[in-house]
Amino acid sequence: MLIAAGGSVMIGMLGLAFDLGRMFIVKNELQTFVDASAVAACRQMDGTQAGVQGAHNTATAGPLGFTRPNGWNFDVNAISNITDTYATSYTGTYDSYGTASGGATNNYRFIKVVANATLPLYFLAVIPGLPTSQLLQSTAVGGQNPQSTLSNGRVMPFAPDAHNAADTTNFGLTVGSQYTLKWGNGNTTTCAGDAGFTPPGSPPDEHGFVDIGEGNSNSNVRNAIEYGNYPNANSTPSSLTTGDTLGGVPGNRGTSIFDALNARAGQDTNDTSTTYAGYIASGTGNGRRIVTVAISGAWSGNGSNANTPIVGFANFFLGPSYAGTSGPICATYIGPASINGNGTGGTDGTKIYSTMLYQ
Repeated sequence: MLIAAGGSVMIGMLGLAFDLGRMFIVKNELQTFVDASAVAACRQMDGTQAGVQGAHNTATAGPLGFTRPNGWNFDVNAISNITDTYATSYTGTYDSYGTASGGATNNYRFIKVVANATLPLYFLAVIPGLPTSQLLQSTAVGGQNPQSTLSNGRVMPFAPDAHNAADTTNFGLTVGSQYTLKWGNGNTTTCAGDAGFTPPGSPPDEHGFVDIGEGNSNSNVRNAIEYGNYPNANSTPSSLTTGDTLGGVPGNRGTSIFDALNARAGQDTNDTSTTYAGYIASGTGNGRRIVTVAISGAWSGNGSNANTPIVGFANFFLGPSYAGTSGPICATYIGPASINGNGTGGTDGTKIYSTMLYQ
């Protein structure tokens, strides 16, 4: 009787050490999965139906995809019991995937990913009254956080014109249309979205280049396009905010600018898709053709003294290639700026959205 009683105590202690230890490990494995999945999925939410669909695929397959299953129990079992829900605000109502993916457009900025796993208990189950398995669950929420300041070299040295500065969401621009990053001689353009549009104020000839810290150096302008090194802690300005005034960088800059744009497009793992929708559908791009720029208001001044206020920020999709010496430079408008993903479900174009883990 003493041996039996002692054995029960020993098994119970073993269960506390072994089974509870396994619970702790599996719980952490699930949490790692949902944290990574929520952030990776949130980056794909760009206000479109395809964005929600892409987010769903990433949330349920994991950030590494089905080809490299994200597992639990020391990667023995693939995590398969996963749900994802969507919201326009962190504390708002989270809609099911079926509801969220129903519309062609949306304003979803938050995704909640929940993963479950049932862990069998080997020793605690011997104790009368205790279950033979334990359901474990982990939850994470990824969201697109609106920030007022843009820094750390995440902007291009272009400032396309707002068509309606009072429209703080899209500035009068139409998602999917091409607009002018830099105008040609005589402020002419072939970009369809600017057909018949007269830039506000008195913009200098060939306007569009702006000083985001790179200055007037041709090599620095090219560097800013290829690698996005400005603004930075050592540049003037060191950061950008809506309401700031940007100085113009005069001139066409010749073939070097088109070469820089080609080099930037070539950095993308998808340098062939001609439309943003096709680019997203391919799932092969790394985002280098998606660029963030300031949106300009009415220009004033002349030559090197020309300047324009920042009325907001936006993301544009670069073409697969560029050629020319002095002509206009076109790109496709995606929507309000996101520095971490394809686009954003946000509606405040005066801010810059950044993906982060909220929970």
